[in-house]
Amino acid sequence: MEFGIDLVKLSHIENADLLAKKILSIEEKNIFNKKLDKLAFLAGRFAAKEAFIKAYGSSIFKENLNEIEVLNYDSGKPYIKYKEKIYKVSISHEKEYATAIVIIE
Repeated sequence: MEFGIDLVKLSHIENADLLAKKILSIEEKNIFNKKLDKLAFLAGRFAAKEAFIKAYGSSIFKENLNEIEVLNYDSGKPYIKYKEKIYKVSISHEKEYATAIVIIE
C-alpha cells in the first residue's frame, strides 16, 4: 500500500484559468467552469494530483497532469481515474488551504 499527501495554499495560485488549462482534463474543465469557488476547486484538484504522483511514484512525472482525472461519484465522493483504473482520494478544504491524500492498494 502506498500513500501520498499534498497541501496547497490558495493564495499561491496566481492565475487560476492558466493553471486550469494546464492540469485539468476536459471533463474536469467542464466542472471547473460551473463552480462558483473556482480557486478552491482548482487547489483541491491540484493537491489530489500531486498526492497521487507521490503515491504512484516518480515515473508518472512524464505524464501531463491533465491525464490524471479527479472526478466525483454521484454521492459527491471524489476518486482518481488514471489509465482506466480508479484510485482512492480524499480532498479537504479549510479557509485558504486545500489538502488531499491518496491511497494506492
